[in-house]
Amino acid sequence: MGGLGGFTFSVGLALCAPARAAASAEPSALARCEESFDAHPEDSEAAMCFFRNARGQEARDEARRRLQGLIARHPDRPWLTLVLGHVELPSEPALAEASYRRAALAFRSQGDAEGEVMAGINLRNALGMRGQTEEAHQWVLRVGEVARASGDPWLEVRALILEAAELSDLGQDLGRAWRLLKRAEGLAFPDGPDGLKKQLLGSLAPVSANLGRFDDAQDAYTRLAELAERTKDAGTEARVRFALANLAWRRQDARPDPGARAALLRLAREALEAARHAGSKVSETMSLRLVAELLGDGPGERDEAEDALGRCIDLARETRLPERRIACLWTRAERRAAVDADAAWRDVDEALSLAAEHDNPLYLASVWRTRAAVAFRTRPLPEALGHAERALDAVEVLRQWQRDASSQAELFSNWASDYHRLAGRTLEAGEASALPPREALERAFAVSERLRARTLFESLVASRALPTQEETPEQRRARDSVLRDLSATQRRLLDPALSASERTRLLGELQELERRERDLRPATRRMAPAFASPSVMEHEQRSETQRAEPPLAPGSVTDPRQAQGSPVQRAELPFASLAATEQSLGEEEALLVFLAGTDHDVQGERAGGAWVLAVTREGTRAYRIPERARLRPAVALLSGLIERRDGSESGAAAALYSQLLAPALRDLPSKVSRLLLVPDGPLHDLPFAALREHADGPPLMARYELARVPSASLLHHWRAQPAQPPEGEALVLADPDRGEALQGPKVASARGGVFLETASLGALPEARREGRTVSESLEDTAVKPRLLMGAEASEHALKASRWDAMRILHVAAHAVVDVESPERSALVLAPGAAGEDGLLQPREIAELRLRDALVVLSSCRGASGALLAGEGVLSLARAFFESGARAVVASLWPLRDAEAAELLERYYRHLARGQGAAAALREAQREAWEDGEPAAMWAGLGVMGDAALVPVRPADRGAPSGLGLAVGAGSVALGLFGLGLYVRRKRRERAGGGVNPEQAAGRAR
Repeated sequence: MGGLGGFTFSVGLALCAPARAAASAEPSALARCEESFDAHPEDSEAAMCFFRNARGQEARDEARRRLQGLIARHPDRPWLTLVLGHVELPSEPALAEASYRRAALAFRSQGDAEGEVMAGINLRNALGMRGQTEEAHQWVLRVGEVARASGDPWLEVRALILEAAELSDLGQDLGRAWRLLKRAEGLAFPDGPDGLKKQLLGSLAPVSANLGRFDDAQDAYTRLAELAERTKDAGTEARVRFALANLAWRRQDARPDPGARAALLRLAREALEAARHAGSKVSETMSLRLVAELLGDGPGERDEAEDALGRCIDLARETRLPERRIACLWTRAERRAAVDADAAWRDVDEALSLAAEHDNPLYLASVWRTRAAVAFRTRPLPEALGHAERALDAVEVLRQWQRDASSQAELFSNWASDYHRLAGRTLEAGEASALPPREALERAFAVSERLRARTLFESLVASRALPTQEETPEQRRARDSVLRDLSATQRRLLDPALSASERTRLLGELQELERRERDLRPATRRMAPAFASPSVMEHEQRSETQRAEPPLAPGSVTDPRQAQGSPVQRAELPFASLAATEQSLGEEEALLVFLAGTDHDVQGERAGGAWVLAVTREGTRAYRIPERARLRPAVALLSGLIERRDGSESGAAAALYSQLLAPALRDLPSKVSRLLLVPDGPLHDLPFAALREHADGPPLMARYELARVPSASLLHHWRAQPAQPPEGEALVLADPDRGEALQGPKVASARGGVFLETASLGALPEARREGRTVSESLEDTAVKPRLLMGAEASEHALKASRWDAMRILHVAAHAVVDVESPERSALVLAPGAAGEDGLLQPREIAELRLRDALVVLSSCRGASGALLAGEGVLSLARAFFESGARAVVASLWPLRDAEAAELLERYYRHLARGQGAAAALREAQREAWEDGEPAAMWAGLGVMGDAALVPVRPADRGAPSGLGLAVGAGSVALGLFGLGLYVRRKRRERAGGGVNPEQAAGRAR
């Protein structure tokens, strides 16, 4: 299980001592401190001399007596009182709290902003240690107020770190904590003091890691290590060594490799050695736990781990760090489970009590996870599954603490393996008859639905179920101002002639504006899952025989603000059940739900494996598929072969068909003609349409309509809403003209990202033909087209459109995708107004208020983007679902201009005949394949959402006469004969290389 030892960061003592010092100090050293202060009472560093030399209880008592004497002689020097608090804190935290409070109030009376900030930070920490969270929060607010009023950027950095600490220490709103720290980073670098930089980086790194931003965390730790080495700070070096080892361990959750354990153990031992060398008991505690977690189960290693964890718990008590003690206890519980079940349960009970006492949802979730792991090793499987379900309830509570959707999704992705493990182990229980097979399917399906596309589902359900969060006029004006500044900054970043230094400066400004915009957004409307979270006190009162009790009945959820777990009623999130899903499917439909888990974790424990559930109206079956680690390279290989455009992908396509689909499709009812695919993990990037039963056989889309859905619950949500009539307006935007003199394609720099890429984009002449053809296809239907091309195809025109009557939005334009910063991905349009930048980004898309429309993105990679475990792909297509779209057609990869136009022309021809979104695409793709077009042309385009959506009604026509039918039949026969000749000719051309690749390429969208 990935360690969380690096999670809880503390601002710590605002004035820090060296990490290593002697166990005691010569009295003469403290006497010299007193002499120095009497000589220079105005020097705060002279007061710190006492803290630096107060090591060991005897020295602390001596320092305290001397400080009290100095305070009596210098009552106007609050720095003495502040340092007195530092000296008292290790042994007398209540006295330290009183000293910090006196110092803060004295600094305030003197108008000393720096002193009040320092004292306030330490007072907040002391209050937090004693569980006085409400008063601690008031001091966080006060420190921020004083720091901002002072105009001192370094004080503002300290205040921002403190505010982030309050959120992060309790696992609350990690996204906001991260944004606060990134803002502080912009103030502290490059000119801030080294100590302040270290404090900032030491806070930023663990928050990044707990959001799943492991690369950001690695970067922060690396920079911190460089600072520590340059300043010869052995204590910080030791902490960084542990943090890097712990980070490597946590990365294994995403890509488990049991063979990596030896290398990880070596890193953990090196961190432990560094901690002892530096004399850092805190780092030693964390490193001991990590070493123990990585040791094997042999007798010698088991004894070493037991000793390490005993020492870990003792050090945690000595240093008064309850969160470290909790982590050591849960690690020992997991290790003891295989050899001493009673001892393991005692440890997990103690850890749970401590976590509840400190009201920390992150540690509560972690301990409940451990409780499930202990149950799997010590209890019958059905009982263990109940414990694991209760653990997921604790994760739900942690998730509810996050204020915004992106923070929820990022944090939730760190726990996806728990959902995969539980779903897989539940299905295994059904296989082994430990559970009735039908019950196992129902429970595994329920776990899967709790995992998938949660923020999108909650957003859509809340938009209908809960009242809109209205902004005040002041809030709206503030946000509008930030949005104007953001647009202006992005317009400047689109200038390819910007110098590197100016681009770096503007990117920093943009990051700050993005942070401010997010903080000014109306609060996310919340839906709560209909599951009960764990009540810790109830657990403590349970008898031994009651421990395996399953989760509380659905219908209530614990308020995460109440440590005792009192249930409160909230608006419930209506996850789709398996039975309801089966009943809602048409007889022609099958829902294939993929769970791309792993067979074993890095410790070699069973992790649930990978599965596909085939759901139809007639029932559900489960089939094993290869684990995630095997699927990832196979999907990448297929995509790479398709890109070659020579048909060489057929073997790989057949292999993946065999591994993923063959058993399930063989067992489907004969009437099934539409597959609704719920992908997971690397399967989000898989072009299912190109899979085939045999290397020389037809592709999957020749047999079935295909559509991707984020979850069964979302499918049920869309279909529960009455469909809009297939009449109204289609807005078609084609080949937007930004009016810029472009010099041809350029290579974007790593820092330039989407802005330099956008600046290098050229015209799309075939997109204009596509736009005209789309409009012509719809002319004789009940959906009337409005075509905007060139400069008219603008962001302003799109935002100003009437949405209530819009049935189709078609965009034939470039798209840019930023995997590192998904919120910067965009459809590239003409600006259309002075206040627009032409980049239609996810935050703007989500506000378009589409009403069950079909959106067609004839652009590059509209369906791709950053992938978050559980949540799925953060793509432009997803943003349109947030805006109210019912189905989106988009591509996994860049489309050639001419090929995109040709494929979409075919698509609209079938849409105009009244076919559904997926049926029309199947026909267009089948025609392209029969014409000999390569899979690269047609396989990447897919329907997401409601496959059955019919957005267009053909115009009423008179019934054909008998002669017309006869002529029509003859025409069809002649057409089929001609089509056969054409297909054979196209295939001969491709086999002989009769097409010039350069002519075929055109411009990619």
